[in-house]
Amino acid sequence: MSISAMKQALEALEDAASDLCSLEDYSTAFQEETITALRQAIAEAEKQEPYGYFRYDIRLDSWVQDRESTQGVAFYTAPPKREWAGLTDEEVGRLTVFDGLHHVEVPILADFACAIEAKLKEKNNG
Repeated sequence: MSISAMKQALEALEDAASDLCSLEDYSTAFQEETITALRQAIAEAEKQEPYGYFRYDIRLDSWVQDRESTQGVAFYTAPPKREWAGLTDEEVGRLTVFDGLHHVEVPILADFACAIEAKLKEKNNG
């Protein structure tokens, strides 16, 4: 949710709260918790730098993400980071070469797979 949308929701909730204060069965505790949560979310979002912006591109006739310019609607959530998942020993052990008749284990393939995995891990983590 954008900061402006959170501010609009907070304003609407505060306006509605003032109108509903006369109702006896309205839960003021829930109302106060919600207002407090929205205020905290707004404060946290305002501390962050936007991850990027959505803008309408007339040439593409669609909305696009743009992390280079600051035009458009800011968004603050980065894509989720995925944890590295390497090959298991069993998967490395199953690497074989087909010689036309059957699969043959080639020990150097395991070393090669481990070297590739190490390089990919280095590129993705650093």
